[in-house]
Amino acid sequence: MMHSGMRASTAEAAPWQQSFSDVLALEWREPDLSRSYGPGAEQFVEVWLPNGTNDSAPLIVLIHGGCWLDEYDVGHIRPLATGLANQGYAVCAPEYRRVGQDGGGWPGTFLDIAEGVDSLKALDIAGIDIDRTVFVGHSAGGHLALWAAGRERLKPGQELYRENPFIPRGVIGLAAITDLASYAKGNNSCQQVTSRLMGGLAEDNPARYEQASPSRLGTSAQTVLLWGDQDSVVPADQAGKLPSATVKTIKDAGHFDLIHPQTGAFDLLLADIKR
Repeated sequence: MMHSGMRASTAEAAPWQQSFSDVLALEWREPDLSRSYGPGAEQFVEVWLPNGTNDSAPLIVLIHGGCWLDEYDVGHIRPLATGLANQGYAVCAPEYRRVGQDGGGWPGTFLDIAEGVDSLKALDIAGIDIDRTVFVGHSAGGHLALWAAGRERLKPGQELYRENPFIPRGVIGLAAITDLASYAKGNNSCQQVTSRLMGGLAEDNPARYEQASPSRLGTSAQTVLLWGDQDSVVPADQAGKLPSATVKTIKDAGHFDLIHPQTGAFDLLLADIKR
């Protein structure tokens, strides 16, 4: 079943600098199934099976953003999940507890992502090749995707440590927040949520920031950062905080172009997933 009033996925590319409301207006396909990874209402993963006849589809773990806030849920990433499934990928989009919800913020948001991602190791669906998995995340979800791709570097005794984490073959951050400490010092509404996520600033909780910030933790997979040069939500200097990443700037693209499957940014995302 399709939802909303979007043009078909084969439509001509949309102009740059799409808004959040433009993304919300896109059509999307219902997930093929939903699986819980915990007892909470927000602890589930939505799964889209690939269109086409691919006998061994790679898996995309797609983590939504929204400033880590409760008012932005997995719903707004469904059009991108649909677009990726239409290209022959299996897509899993985890929901997680967010700031403003019971258990959201530190450490629940991180532990939910860890549990949700690790639950996919037991994903036994014919035609899905979990050995070829790429994590993709947008904005705050980009932060969480990068963090999830580096958490095998955590050490026993650290609060976010879990044994045998599921590490992907690659990770792609779309306008991803990479350095929580510097991002928290900004003045826009999303930047101001960082201290709520972390329970304070870096000087208040240095050990938390060491565990949770990709710029400090690093990643254990091939890492690409895609950035729109017209992004007003996540400053471009965040891209330079993760030296191990390949950074690609998209001319004339804004923050939400990167999750809009009818902009040129989608073609660039597909190319990097394939690579």
